[in-house]
Amino acid sequence: MKALICYNPFSGKQNFEKHLNYVIKRLKTKYDEVKVYRSLYEKTITTYIKGFGNNFDLIIVVGGDGSLNEAINGLMTLVKRPPLAYIPMGTVNDVGHLLKLKKNIRGVLNIILKGKTTKMDVGKIEDRYFAYGCGIGKFTNVSYDVSMKLKKKFGRLAYFIEAAKHLQTTEKMNLKIYCNDEEISEDFYVVLILNSARVAGFRPHRVIKPKLNDGIFDLTLVSKAMMRLSIYNLLLFFLFGEHYKKGLKYRKMTTCRIVSEEEIPYNVDGEYAFSKKEVTIEVIKEAISIIVNEKVLKKYFI
Repeated sequence: MKALICYNPFSGKQNFEKHLNYVIKRLKTKYDEVKVYRSLYEKTITTYIKGFGNNFDLIIVVGGDGSLNEAINGLMTLVKRPPLAYIPMGTVNDVGHLLKLKKNIRGVLNIILKGKTTKMDVGKIEDRYFAYGCGIGKFTNVSYDVSMKLKKKFGRLAYFIEAAKHLQTTEKMNLKIYCNDEEISEDFYVVLILNSARVAGFRPHRVIKPKLNDGIFDLTLVSKAMMRLSIYNLLLFFLFGEHYKKGLKYRKMTTCRIVSEEEIPYNVDGEYAFSKKEVTIEVIKEAISIIVNEKVLKKYFI
């Protein structure tokens, strides 16, 4: 059997390479061949998996949520998709937290070698795929606006520092959202489509408990009603989630269409995707196979 390691050398504290020989040694207790691909720049993991992913029985991606997103976009082009494993090495690691994967190489390798393979949903927006989240509006550009230098120096705190710069701005989006045979037309400040309780290190969902293979994502709409009360109400939403209810709308969705008057930048899995006036977002049920531990399997999968 063959395993592929795709890693981003620039993720997080940029120290994975010192663990590489140990990771290869552990993987060779189960796999006959272990190949390593070092990402050269953005989207090269996607390109490599598109070209060579069919040659492997397991693909391991090492990096942050952006690196995982690249791997999923490569996997989704393959007819036969090998299982995916994830070693989180980024600054925030939303998916790593969701799957209870700590920045502990030994522990994560134990899961990869002994864990359970299960199916997981994937989101699609136009021709792009995402693992856990898509967003537009206030704060949703924080994850890619914050500098690498700031992330390396302050870690997760860097995202809060960047978010603070946006507190006094009052951008709003006039949107028409078509979801579940319903049309919602209103001014919104944030729109989130999530299969996770976390996004960019924040926990906007404290009550909603996602299931990662039920074919349903959560649509959260933050309306102008919240901003009329106070700009800080939006911050309170990110701090306390659904416990702070003012100006919020929630929907369960399998597909939705968003139409705006102007081009809006869309964020997927913490990375800038594109700017468009109209997009269609859908959930692809059980699109990929992923390795998780028994506890996560029971908690987040049905």
